[in-house]
Amino acid sequence: MTMALPAGLLQRIPAIIGKKQAAIEYGPVGIDFDAAAIRLVQFRKNDGVVELSASSVIPLSDDVRGSIKQTRALIRKALRRHNFVGHEVVTCLQPKDVKIIMISYLHQAGKTDEELIVQRVAERVEDDINNYVIDFLMVRPQVKGRQERSVLVAMAQRERVVSYLEHLRKSGLNVKVLEIEPTAIRRLVLMKHGNDHNANLMTVSMGYSQTYITVLSGRRLIYERDISFGEQQLIELLCRELELDEHEARTMLAREQGLTVDISDDEQNISVTEALYGVLKPLFMELVEDINRALVYAASETRGMPVKHVYLTNVVASWRGIENFIDSLIEVPVSVLVPFEGFINSDAVTESDPRSAVVTGMALHGLTEVV
Repeated sequence: MTMALPAGLLQRIPAIIGKKQAAIEYGPVGIDFDAAAIRLVQFRKNDGVVELSASSVIPLSDDVRGSIKQTRALIRKALRRHNFVGHEVVTCLQPKDVKIIMISYLHQAGKTDEELIVQRVAERVEDDINNYVIDFLMVRPQVKGRQERSVLVAMAQRERVVSYLEHLRKSGLNVKVLEIEPTAIRRLVLMKHGNDHNANLMTVSMGYSQTYITVLSGRRLIYERDISFGEQQLIELLCRELELDEHEARTMLAREQGLTVDISDDEQNISVTEALYGVLKPLFMELVEDINRALVYAASETRGMPVKHVYLTNVVASWRGIENFIDSLIEVPVSVLVPFEGFINSDAVTESDPRSAVVTGMALHGLTEVV
């Protein structure tokens, strides 16, 4: 027996559905390319609440990584299969293709910030500055009684930028924003901290060959430095100390499960972890020196207010035991930043490790108060 719906309800259904759809605002698709995978994330705002909408991790073999045609096909397939909405994306160049520097300059009457910044950058670049795409973020805005300003400058070869944007265009994507990794991480951290707008926080994003150390004071970025430190340098040290080639070193890490994610906590694995960190400690201590310098700078810029917490993210942050190891070397609480943790619908995601923090921050663009 079939019961007919009342005519009045039938007439209201399109309006009800339309109102529900209007209440959902989809953000851009964050897309990030790294040495091992392509990562895609999208959020939506449902009645004012930001929730995870879609995510995908596309592993890249050596053959696929070298084929632009195959990577484009994989991206299009992932967008369809995982129900991403729209083709507008936020992305960033690979760290090796971007130079990030902090510069200070004196305000001069009759000149704009843009003119003064370009002038200072030109003084530090040997190549023709017209060969670069340059963007900047004010770090120390003008305050009463002080003329000096500080700015975070990102610069990349124009040819690299055009090539990357064209690659995405031919994948059927429209690039809304091309940003830098520290900006994306900042957005994610501030989103997670909610109303705690006055705390000093630090993020240490340890990638494949570069690490970004960023300090936030409330919503304001006050310190940024990129250093030559990452998984590649750690692997090279392991090779030298244990007389292994790179393939053997990486295979050993995976086989022994000493520094990888999703492993058991038996005593043998713990001992292997401690032994490997012992070998790698000299290089980590160089990182700690940079972290301590950033801590001192943050306190000097905020009238003695200490950094409340240090978040580890990106490739090396996925190593087993890294949180406790770094925590033992500095005097500030340390934790690994888990990108999707706390968002609605995150339970359905199996891939939520620190390597997805950058793309998660990019996907939040336009859905939070943080630019």
